[in-house]
Amino acid sequence: MSILDPTPFPLRAIAAAERNDRLRADLEVTMPELQQLLATSSNEQQEIVEFRERYDRLPASTPLAPRSLKLIHDGRSGYLTLQGRLITLSKHYTPLFDLDAEDMERLQIDPVLRERAALISFIASLTLYDNHLSMRIVLKDDRLRRLINDPLRGYGQTEEQIKTVLEDLNSARRQQRLKDLVSVYDRFSEHLAERHDPGIDLLQMAVESNAAYRYARQATLAKKLPTTTELFREQVMDMLAGLGQSTIGTLSEVFGNGIGLVELRKGKLWQDATVEQALCGKLQPLDLLLEKTPFRLTDKFIPGHFGHVAVWVGTASELDELGILADPLFENPMYEPCESQVRAGHSVLEALRTGVQLSSLAEFLNVDDVAILRPQGLTPEERYASLIRGFGQVGKQYDFNFEVETIDKITCSELPYHVFPDIPWHTEEQLWQHTISPDQVAEQAFGEDAPLRLVDFYHDGRQVDHKEASTTMHKLIQDEKS
Repeated sequence: MSILDPTPFPLRAIAAAERNDRLRADLEVTMPELQQLLATSSNEQQEIVEFRERYDRLPASTPLAPRSLKLIHDGRSGYLTLQGRLITLSKHYTPLFDLDAEDMERLQIDPVLRERAALISFIASLTLYDNHLSMRIVLKDDRLRRLINDPLRGYGQTEEQIKTVLEDLNSARRQQRLKDLVSVYDRFSEHLAERHDPGIDLLQMAVESNAAYRYARQATLAKKLPTTTELFREQVMDMLAGLGQSTIGTLSEVFGNGIGLVELRKGKLWQDATVEQALCGKLQPLDLLLEKTPFRLTDKFIPGHFGHVAVWVGTASELDELGILADPLFENPMYEPCESQVRAGHSVLEALRTGVQLSSLAEFLNVDDVAILRPQGLTPEERYASLIRGFGQVGKQYDFNFEVETIDKITCSELPYHVFPDIPWHTEEQLWQHTISPDQVAEQAFGEDAPLRLVDFYHDGRQVDHKEASTTMHKLIQDEKS
């Protein structure tokens, strides 16, 4: 994080005798800050290019894998943070950039210090545009743009945040300001070499090698940025896509909430203390729980045998041992209640029509069938990261569009899709959207090198013999397909 004071340098609020000393000390902070921001910008620009190259090699009908969706989320967060720090740095020395000779003499400012400060502010402004131009590589694609603009309220991100940054940089006011800065720089750059100052030489090299500087100096920057017509087209395309998803989602929500109230009886494992105790003795953090409830009307409309998937996050003692509950995630007010809920026995993470929540195993076991699937080959670091990703889903709305690429909303079978991004999940296309069903999650437990392993299986209220469990479950899934 930045250690820079976000306010502009207090040029006139300091006594003349202290001004240069204060500015010199301030530059000792901002110079390393700038170097870090330039390195981060360079890395992120390269990552954007590589991501777009990989994306372009994907077949058009292939959904983005969970790992790619996470890269988009992390990239968006990184972009907003990086641009925010650059904006702060560019504004910090603005008061010094606009000084004329009379101001310099009256304020008794060391010209070398002023030039360093002005160059830092200028380079930060230029780098803002370099990053903006790189982001356009992905924003030109309608699908990627919608995913990047997808609001992530659970992470404090809204759709307006990234649009605000991009629209500001695309504005005529901001572009004119950059042109003015180029003109000022060009006027005093001629004598910079005469300073023989290594710090200034380094800063001048950063300016001269900057693509946005070349574009602005040649009056071609506007040609590299999207036109008003292009931005309007993108907004219309996103609005139409949003309306389509909203319509499908609304219909699904009304339909799902209506039939979800219909329950003909209780499940055959309901309030079975023996089964609950047996399962508690076997469950480990990150185990998947799949269930079937043929007595609910919703079960009739879910393709396949299984109708619901949940993630067992583990007991409080297990999470304490892993250090999970001490993670900074739980300092966020949205996730802070998770600790008390887990300590109260709510260890089943599931996406219900009311949203993603933690439930007790007793509440979950209103079922006829339940299967425990365990992920294989996870390192301690991967287990930790998967649990944090799981808790990070708490509070999200239910995804009535059933679209795996939607990050801010989620269905039950999308939980493992996002919690375990390295598993090659199977999906299918329905109504121009990519979905994943509970049976497609279960299928990852079949085969010699399967990423999931069947630990236990209860069918029609009875425990299936371990030697027959996998064959029985496989047959039930296959019978639903035929």
